[in-house]
Amino acid sequence: MSILPRIPGSLGSHAVSVAASARDGLRAAHYFVQELATSDDPDAQGQKKRKRPTWLLPADAPTSLLTGFIAQNARIADKVMNWSSDAAAALLAPDWRVLPSPFNRNMMGEIAAAITSQSFTANALFNAYFYRAALHILGRYAKPPFLVLENRIDAARRTLAAAEQADASDVAFLARALIALVRAAPIAEAGEIDPKSVLAKTKDLNVSVAAVAGIALLFGDQGKPTDEIDEDKFFAIVGALIAPRLTTIEQLITRDDVKKLEAELAAIKALY
Repeated sequence: MSILPRIPGSLGSHAVSVAASARDGLRAAHYFVQELATSDDPDAQGQKKRKRPTWLLPADAPTSLLTGFIAQNARIADKVMNWSSDAAAALLAPDWRVLPSPFNRNMMGEIAAAITSQSFTANALFNAYFYRAALHILGRYAKPPFLVLENRIDAARRTLAAAEQADASDVAFLARALIALVRAAPIAEAGEIDPKSVLAKTKDLNVSVAAVAGIALLFGDQGKPTDEIDEDKFFAIVGALIAPRLTTIEQLITRDDVKKLEAELAAIKALY
């Protein structure tokens, strides 16, 4: 049971958005710090190493002493930010970063119900699942740093809440959720994507990430299939299974064709 405050009505909805924006500001700052931390690595910057040493610099040194100084301090700042974030999460909300497992029974229903959440400080379950699932999926198929904006996921949640359909099926809810998430485009930066991965199957990275995360809910809703499969492996299995259908899914999302997208998701669910 959470002791975090809940604010009723539209004020609570706006407060959630403000809180998500504040967290995104910190994440964006951390992202740029991580980018600067690699500024003295020629390989990370797509540059070749020096052919010969120069004054005060060896052959594999960064472009300048200033670059090295900035990168070194950025690495220190990155460690401090990581430590501060870990300490704050451990003290204030130990389960803050835990991925809501798609293996939990009726997780799809709980996520659908959470689109009306008005908690000021805690992530709505909808936000928490799709944000953390995106990080897990990107971590498997791309090189960091990543920048996923929670406020954009919350914008998708609010769009769905405004058009809430209490009696909608899981497939119907997921079709609307995928369209809302892709429109919101929460993945601002994704690093270098593995060209052979499922993420490379769509023009818009938001489509493939949201589809893998969402369809994992459809497949995992009846409980964990085996003890050997964790959430990360399950995302990989889902990605491999739906990869041939992602082009069609992307086209349907682009056209806002909810009915055909529902039919496509139902056909995918029947495969599992």
